[in-house]
Amino acid sequence: MQINIIKNKSQDLPILFLIILAIVLRIYNINSPIIGIHSWRQSDTAAIARNFYENGFNFFYPQIDWGGNSLGYCETEFPIYSFIVALIYKIFGVSEFWGRLTSIICFLVALYFLYQLVIKILNKKVAFWSCLFFISLPLNVYYSRTFQPEAMLLMCSIIGIYYFIHWLDSEEWKELIISGIFVALACLIKVLPIIYLGIPIFYLAWTKFGIKVFLQISLWIYSILILVSLVIWYYHAHQLLLEYGNTFGFWSGSTNRYNYNIVLTLHFWTEILFRTAIRHFAIFGFVIFLLGLFISRKTRREYVLDVWLFSVILTWILVPITSLVHEYYQLQFMLPGVIFMGKACNQYLDKTIKQVNYKKAIILCLYLTLAASCTIYTIDYMLKERIDKSAVFQLAQQVKQNTESESLIIATTGSDPTLLYLSHRKGWLINHSDVTEKFILSRTNLGAKYLVGSLNFVESYNFFVDDDQKRKVHNFLNQHPNLLKDSMNFIAKLS
Repeated sequence: MQINIIKNKSQDLPILFLIILAIVLRIYNINSPIIGIHSWRQSDTAAIARNFYENGFNFFYPQIDWGGNSLGYCETEFPIYSFIVALIYKIFGVSEFWGRLTSIICFLVALYFLYQLVIKILNKKVAFWSCLFFISLPLNVYYSRTFQPEAMLLMCSIIGIYYFIHWLDSEEWKELIISGIFVALACLIKVLPIIYLGIPIFYLAWTKFGIKVFLQISLWIYSILILVSLVIWYYHAHQLLLEYGNTFGFWSGSTNRYNYNIVLTLHFWTEILFRTAIRHFAIFGFVIFLLGLFISRKTRREYVLDVWLFSVILTWILVPITSLVHEYYQLQFMLPGVIFMGKACNQYLDKTIKQVNYKKAIILCLYLTLAASCTIYTIDYMLKERIDKSAVFQLAQQVKQNTESESLIIATTGSDPTLLYLSHRKGWLINHSDVTEKFILSRTNLGAKYLVGSLNFVESYNFFVDDDQKRKVHNFLNQHPNLLKDSMNFIAKLS
């Protein structure tokens, strides 16, 4: 009996090692405010959490900060992540730490289920290598500790597929129910999982039932309930847009997600390919991934990894602009991607392998991937989270000091709400080109008290270089003096 206990504990050591390493890689700078890469996306998520906490936990009415003098209710994705963080705020108080910690916990759960999923499809060695890459590639590290629901989405995706495979083997209803809950959550958090989870799940069902898959009542119920939950939420969210006029731009608004002409251009594919190879796979990891692609499949179930890859690529085509602009839309590609990397390491690092050149190449790529990951993560991501180097953070502190907490402000930060969030203010987002007496007066009549912004940047990620627009702002400030003794930032009192 004691031998069995020791044996069981030794079997848990690989996943325990992976979990500890994952925590160590993500704990650095966990107290950072919302600045750096994709701070605009994090700011919206964090603002919704803070507004839930401050304004009554009304789950069905998520509020943003850039709704002007309105209540700020907004057409958004299912705000489960922000709501959970808000509940934590109720106990511990508001701090970005809790949002980041929530992301890390979701990632750790995703890690555990990815490990179990790969064991089920392949074996433990492949599972270990796959999860080692999953926790250490640079964008996997970064977006699993940011204040946004990407880690939760990864978690829901993996659990949904894992329990669906369990159901195929056991045909127990509880397995299918758990799968349905997590697939539905994934689709509610982002609509696209209906494609990149739906197609692999259909393939898995087909491998068992064949053409009779269409006669499975349980699968019809499973699919219909997921679709119904999706329709109900997004119908409700759209009513918020119609009533309050605020949207993240899923089906309408100024955001153009569906310019399909760009899919036919070389720029679209080279941009996504190079971003995926360089940032997601850390350059040399992409070589390992390609080697894994050419390893033969031993079972029909294993082909689900290929179907999964294809399904993610299909979503890039369906929402080309969004996929091109937002690098985290390639994160789902990494779920099957790291498994192919794991297959390559398992095969070519095997002690019995006679292909010495392959083994040396894999070892070299492993070291280079580690070095590239550290470099990309440190220079391109962590350095941008330094408070002393963040112009938008410094301006936000000036706004806090020079404006009343309840005052509405007009921020010249384009579509980026980072300044509003960091300064804990509400108001309007405009471009510098909108700074005219007529336009500002229209907002003043709605209650705006201050015009705030910078002559150094527009969005927190975009420098302000248009000299004509700078002159326009200067002319306006001549009529409404800058409260700051600062040549770059301005806070102009409007009334």
